[in-house]
Parts: sequence; C-alpha cells; structure tokens
Amino acid sequence: MTSARFLSGEGEMARRMRAADWAATPLGPPSGWPRALKTMVSLMLASRQPMFLAWGEDGIMLYNDPYIALLQSKHPAAFGQRFRETWSEIWDEIGPLVARVHEGESVHFDDIALQVERNGHVEEAHFAFSYTPVYGEDGSIDGLFCACNETTSQILAERAKMEALQAAEEANLAKSQFLANMSHELRTPLSAIIGYSEMLIEEAEEGAVAGDLVRDIRKIESNARHLLGLINDVLDLSKVESGKMDLYAETFDVAEIVADVAATARALAEKKDNRLEVEFEGEVGAMHSDITKLRQILLNLLSNAAKFTQGGTITLRAERRGDTLVFSVCDTGIGMTPEQLERLFQRFAQADASTTRRFGGTGLGLSLTKAFSEMLGGGVSVESRPGEGSTFRLTVPARLPDAAEPDAAPGPAQLPQGTDTAGRHTVLVIDDDTAQRELMTRFLAREGFAAITAPDGQTGLAMAKEMRPRAILLDVMMPGMDGWTVLARLKADPELAEIPVIMVTFVSERALASSLGASDYVAKPVQWESFRLVMDRFREEAGDVLVVDDDEDARDRLRHALERDGWSVSEAGNGREALDRVEAARPRVILLDLTMPVMDGFSFLDALRSRPRDRDIPVIVLSARSLTQEERTRLEGADRVMTKGMVSLSEVASNVRAVTQ
Repeated sequence: MTSARFLSGEGEMARRMRAADWAATPLGPPSGWPRALKTMVSLMLASRQPMFLAWGEDGIMLYNDPYIALLQSKHPAAFGQRFRETWSEIWDEIGPLVARVHEGESVHFDDIALQVERNGHVEEAHFAFSYTPVYGEDGSIDGLFCACNETTSQILAERAKMEALQAAEEANLAKSQFLANMSHELRTPLSAIIGYSEMLIEEAEEGAVAGDLVRDIRKIESNARHLLGLINDVLDLSKVESGKMDLYAETFDVAEIVADVAATARALAEKKDNRLEVEFEGEVGAMHSDITKLRQILLNLLSNAAKFTQGGTITLRAERRGDTLVFSVCDTGIGMTPEQLERLFQRFAQADASTTRRFGGTGLGLSLTKAFSEMLGGGVSVESRPGEGSTFRLTVPARLPDAAEPDAAPGPAQLPQGTDTAGRHTVLVIDDDTAQRELMTRFLAREGFAAITAPDGQTGLAMAKEMRPRAILLDVMMPGMDGWTVLARLKADPELAEIPVIMVTFVSERALASSLGASDYVAKPVQWESFRLVMDRFREEAGDVLVVDDDEDARDRLRHALERDGWSVSEAGNGREALDRVEAARPRVILLDLTMPVMDGFSFLDALRSRPRDRDIPVIVLSARSLTQEERTRLEGADRVMTKGMVSLSEVASNVRAVTQ
C-alpha cells in the first residue's frame, strides 16, 4: 500500500490511489512519479471542484471525488483507464481539443453540449471546463489537467424557461390576435342588427306594412344567430378550459344524426355554390354518446369546409368499424400547407394570419372540435394539400367510455296538480329528473300553484302549446333537446313567446339565459325562500308594479317590458293620482318619474314615506332630470335612482326584480 504524503486524504479516490498496485501500470510506483504529477494529484485530491488528469502518452485517468458525479456509471472503471476509452462516444468532439493541449495550447469552454453514454443510455449533457497542459522538468508536455463542472441541469432549466417564455409570448400574441379578430367578428353582426333595427323603426314610423318589413327582420335574426354562435364558441371554450364541460350520453341512430346535420349545413354549403353529399359505408347502426357534442363537431367540420370551398363538393361520410365510428368531411377547397396544418388545432389561432381577413371566423371552431372529440373518447385528424382540398376524420367509440346507464326512462308527462288549475296559476315544469319534478310539484302546490310536468323538451313544448301556462320552469341539461334549445323555440313561437321562462339549473349561465329571453334564473340546488320570491311575481294578486309618469309613451314602454318579465302593471300620470292608486291597492314596486304636473316625484316620495303602512314600498326613480346635490339629498328615501336614456328597459326590469328579493 502506498503511503506517499501527496496521496493523503480521506476521500474515496485518495483511498483508491493508496490501495492501487501502481507497479503493474504504465505509471509505475508513486515514489518514482515526476514532481509535476505528484503536485497535480495533491492539488486535485484537496479540491472540491471536479478535476482529472490524463497522464502520459496513454492518457491514464486519475480523478477526485467530485468528478465521480460526472462519470456516474463510468466510475470506477474509469480509474486508471485511458482517457480516450472512458469517453469513447464523444472522442470525435473532444479528441481534437486534447490534441491542441498536447501542442501546448490551453482550451476553455463555458458550455459545450455532448451526447454522452451514462447509466446505460445516451443523453445530452453540458459541461464547462478548462484543458491545461502539464509540463515535465525537461519542458515536455507530460499530461492534461482538467478542472470542470457539469451544467446540464442549469442549461436545461434555462432552456425550459426560455421555451416556456416563448410559448407564453406566442400564446399572448395568439390571444391578442384572437381578441382583435373577435372584436371585428362581434361588431360585424351587431352593426347589422343595429342598422336594420334603425331602418325598421323609420319604415314602421312611415307606415310600412308588416309584410314589407319581413326581409329586414330576417336579416336581423340571421345576424343575431351568427352573433350568438360566436358567443357560444367563447363560452364553450371557457367551459373546456375550466373543466366544467359535462357529457350527457344517450342512445341514438347514427344515420339520422348524419342526415340531420347535413340538412342543417346544406344551406351554408350552397351559399358558395357547393354541393353537399352524404355517404354511408355499410350499416352504421346506433351510438351511445353525447349527441349534442357529436352534432356540434360535425357542424363545425362542415362549416369549415363550406367556408374554404367555392363551387366544389363537400362530402360527409360515415363508417362503422366494429366498436368504432369514423366520420369524414372531405372538400375540394383551397387546402393547406404542412406549416398551416401544424397550427390548425391550436386555440385562438387559424391556419394562416390572413385567414380571418379573407374568410372570417374566430379561430376557435377546430380547437373546440378537437377538445370535444377527446371528451368523446376519440380524436380528429386531417389530411390536406394546397389547392386540392382537405379531409377531416373524426374517430370515436360507438359507446362513450365509462358512460353510466340512465337510472330510468324519463317519466310520463303529468297533468296539472295543485289547488287551482286556472291558466294564470298553472306552472309548467320541464325537467328530466323525476325527483326534481316531484320537489317542484310539491313546492308549487304548497304555494298555491298548479303544476304541469314534462320529462323532456319535446313534450314540454307540446304541453306549453296546449296548456298556455302562467310560467315555465325549465332545466338546461336534458338529453335529446337541451334547455337552451327549448327556450329558443319557445321565444321563436309567437303564441308562446310571452310566457315567462325561469331557468332552473346547475349550469352557471345567467347572462346567456337573459340574452335568450329567460325572465329569471334559479340555481340548483334550489333555495326555496329565494325561489318563493321569484314565483310571487306570477300570482294573480301579486307582481304589481306602479308606473308613475306623465309621459304616456314612456308608461307604455315600461308596461310592455315589465309584463314580458311576468309583472302586472298599473299606471298613474302624476303624484296625486299615484297616492290614490297606492291607497286602493298597495303595489310591490313603484317606478317614479320626477318631473310631473299636479304633484311631482319629490313631493310624492315625501308623502309616501310619511305613511307608516307604505313607507317600506321599494321606489325606483327613473328620470331624465339632471339632479342637483339638494335634489339628490331629497331622494335619499328612494331605493334606486336611474337615468332615462342611459339604461335599457331590460335593466329597469332587472332592478325591479332586485329590489323585491
């Protein structure tokens, strides 16, 4: 065992050097080692930085403990082995550097990336090192000394950080472009709606007959539906990103759905002189999946094909392959390059920046298609060539993975139950949940209403047409026809449009419900005290709003808006008349103008608040008057103050609801 002082130390490599049989190696016994080698070994063993020596013509490797971490699985075989043999897999890169050192040059790298073999596999590794020649007493170069560090983790972390930063910047740019596109897309139909509405008002004031207005009304409806589609895309994306998009599986005939989707998309295809064809490869049978999501995917693909095809052919094809269904949408349109295909399914992005300018759209349709296809347990792919068209292929299982069997078939429709079956006390409950229908029926009966129940949207529409209920309580998430579709059909039917609809659902979409014409929104699980206040508006004796205004046209507009919202309305032309009305029948809310003859709004409010029985009636001031500070002080007895011309009729109705809850 060697006991030379330069081999002192407690580390593993010091012990190995002392225990080695050096006489059997080209280096010979340590006592005969040259001074330069002894000095470098002593320095190396005392250092905490990874270091090694490659000594002599053979480049025999000696190294310290910190260098073991760089060698990993190459240790301990590297000890006493030739430098070239230890790092043979990277010798093509470092061999020329070693040659330069033996010519008397020092080599330094802050970072070098090498594909090294360690622990049984090749991986990218980064090093910072200095190669320095070691001179013997005769001035010749006897070896190579290296001080080094592995920087792989730091370099890869920095790279990941930069890639994440770049991805974030690209995402922000995509979202900024999306917002700019969306702003344009929303403004276009909205401008058309406003423009045609103004024209209709002028033509109606000039005495145009109803038949002459139909064409413009249809344009308003078309643009409104387009606008709703854009908004729905954004809402769907937010649900997907937040994980709140639910699936509702049911069994349906595939051929019927394909035919239904094709019928819906045919008019869209024909706008650009395209021919839409439908093909079935054998029997396609039935599916148990979310019919709404499947329909939306196919409509998105057909809409996309129609947008980018002019005077060509669009083919919707369905094929069954065992337990899998394959839907293909082929077009003969403009096609896409490989670069465009890479961006195709990214959110907020379209295949090309010029796409929006040329064809419109938000860049959300295909990303939602991809998300929905994955929710259904499948995927969507695309093949395309520039100028030759594209083929999108949707592959989904015939049965939705982990789809639970329905507990029971929807129950039958139920005839009115309750204490009074008169029309103004009959409420229609449309909900596929049997327990929820029973709860609603019991609650309504206790509150003096008669209940009609329907287990699905189609039955509910038929019963609404036949029974003309006082109000409709409508669930959103139902199989087949969901609540939004039912609401849209109710509001599109002139005979049913005036019936107030209250959405009762777990889905948090109050704004959407209001935009589609719902009178109110109640969240499940239902808080019965709050729900009672909602239903109070639909009693024969309740729902009174007293409108006090000397402007008859203003009273008519308010009456129309409030009655559509389920309220009964009485009117007064001045404060004195209004006090008499309150004395005869106490209203639930008073809408009050300020500037009126006989008795103005200020005097009326003072007189009302002086009456103990009436001082708690909510009063909403609705006036075009520019108020002084003194007048505002006098109105402290009002619950709310709103400015005519600055608020819409729907906002007035919302405030009426708010002060009664």
